[in-house]
Amino acid sequence: FSLAGTCYAGYFCHRGATQPDQEHCPPGFYCPEGSESPVPCSPGSFNPDSGKWQSADCQPCPTGYFCSGAGAHTPEVCPAGYFCLAGTNSSSKYPCPKGTFGSRSGATNESDCEPCPAGMYCSAPGLSQPSGFCYPGYHCAKGAISPAPFKHRVSECPSGFYCPAGTGLELPCEPGTFSPVPGASACLPCPAGMVCSSAAT
Repeated sequence: FSLAGTCYAGYFCHRGATQPDQEHCPPGFYCPEGSESPVPCSPGSFNPDSGKWQSADCQPCPTGYFCSGAGAHTPEVCPAGYFCLAGTNSSSKYPCPKGTFGSRSGATNESDCEPCPAGMYCSAPGLSQPSGFCYPGYHCAKGAISPAPFKHRVSECPSGFYCPAGTGLELPCEPGTFSPVPGASACLPCPAGMVCSSAAT
């Protein structure tokens, strides 16, 4: 014990300890003077050495690495598909965005994510390789996020026709019914006093 009766800095002493160096402060932690238990380095920081006594001994995790959880003593390499800025506390905190991928581990910023190559697509964040090739009949520019421009393949049902759910073709309104506006899912009965004799009116 020190003269004040507290455990030395860099050590922790359980209640009832008789020696000031009862327990050496472990890596990933620091032990101020008088510690009964080690204090963990905060997530996103690490301490590789034992016997440390102040929070400043916990260093920010370096770029290209992450330090998850409290009490990290060794930084871990950032996984492929992600990048890790200084002080990153989770392997999945910074994913490469859609339209890009990260083929190598240890990336340090978003510019390390590569655009999806022409002819391929990258549909989700955090990919380590492209999702796949473009669909036949389509071409994908560099940075594509979809194998085909699905929204361009959907067209509104024209007036005079109806398009029930799940149809691939518009259907003409039957005689005695009509569809006055585009986008109808069913035809309406012909109003009283009107004649709707031909299809697609």
